[in-house]
Amino acid sequence: MERLINMASFAEVVDAGSFSAAADRLGCSRAALSKRIRALEQDFGVTLLHRTTRRQSLTEAGEALHAHCRRVLDEMNQAEARMHELSASPRGTLRISAPHSWGNRVLGPLLAEFLLRHPEVRVELNLTDQLADLAGSAVDVAIRMTNTPAPGLVARHLADLRYAVCAAPAYLARHGTPASPADLASHRCLIYAGEVIQNPWHITDAAGVEHEVQVRGPAAANSTEVMRAMAVGGVGLIALSRYLVEAELASGALVEVLTDCRMPVRQLHLVTLPDRLLPAKTRAFIDFMRESRAGLL
Repeated sequence: MERLINMASFAEVVDAGSFSAAADRLGCSRAALSKRIRALEQDFGVTLLHRTTRRQSLTEAGEALHAHCRRVLDEMNQAEARMHELSASPRGTLRISAPHSWGNRVLGPLLAEFLLRHPEVRVELNLTDQLADLAGSAVDVAIRMTNTPAPGLVARHLADLRYAVCAAPAYLARHGTPASPADLASHRCLIYAGEVIQNPWHITDAAGVEHEVQVRGPAAANSTEVMRAMAVGGVGLIALSRYLVEAELASGALVEVLTDCRMPVRQLHLVTLPDRLLPAKTRAFIDFMRESRAGLL
């Protein structure tokens, strides 16, 4: 770092034409500048400036070093300008990782609004149910459904995702409507089988009593899209996050049951690396997602 300062000082002396003028530009004493140039000459073992009481001139080594110093300083100035540009307004490529189901169902419309608000940002979205390695990949921000965020990352809580137990009207007409959590044990249930099989179902009734119900049914799948389609087709009951079935509940394709009961919520987090100075594009997305909480469910 000291050598870089000395090189910058040398370039300033050459460009200003004198030690006095360079000292005024840099806000330091002429003696301090002379000390830096002497240190630089000692580092490289060459004389950089011929100095007399009336004038100064570059040696051959000084001319060569000045050309290198100027290129380095120009690149540093360009980098500084670029950093100011990136920190001043959202721009550049924002790489996002998000779960398949939530990304397909919820994130698309939100990203459309975000990109219209920030036209100089380009989004690269990777939908995956695998946890993205933020430190080892180019991902800027990840959306994760977890009640225990990984240590070493900054997790910003966005929303609590609540579950709905529901079925098609045709299924309820054939098999009846469960009146209590215990009734689920005798119904045909569709089971989510991701990394962890969602069985038993944990449901708290209106009195606050938690029930652990071992369910069974005709199908298990690791795709919420498939499970929802089978439920709409009348195959059985499902327990899915409400955002996955909101449209079907609104249209009547599915009917919610056990409405006075509740299942454990899953927390939605926005996760970044613990960098104190996030780029403007990332800060803008974080702020946007926080503003959009109502649309995350």
